[in-house]
Amino acid sequence: MPLSEQKKKETRDRLNRDPDFRDAFTVEARNMYMKALKLSPDLEAEINRFEQIMGADPNTFEFDEGEMDEVDIFEQILNAYDNQVLLEEKENSTIN
Repeated sequence: MPLSEQKKKETRDRLNRDPDFRDAFTVEARNMYMKALKLSPDLEAEINRFEQIMGADPNTFEFDEGEMDEVDIFEQILNAYDNQVLLEEKENSTIN
């Protein structure tokens, strides 16, 4: 499910001002990595960038023009994770 631009803006702001939220955000993304990578192995480079961004102090990571930030990358991880969960549920369900 795509995040609204307003929600992305609010999340970016909170990531920059709330270290506890930033830590929780990073932990949740890490919890999703393996499932997300099963469906979208091409996410590995973006996940590595995500780790670099989240490891830097807020507002210090320099982005190239048009490059995704942590929230955009998280959205991709979340979408791949959700799709993999749905695929696994479909595979595990039985038709009566």
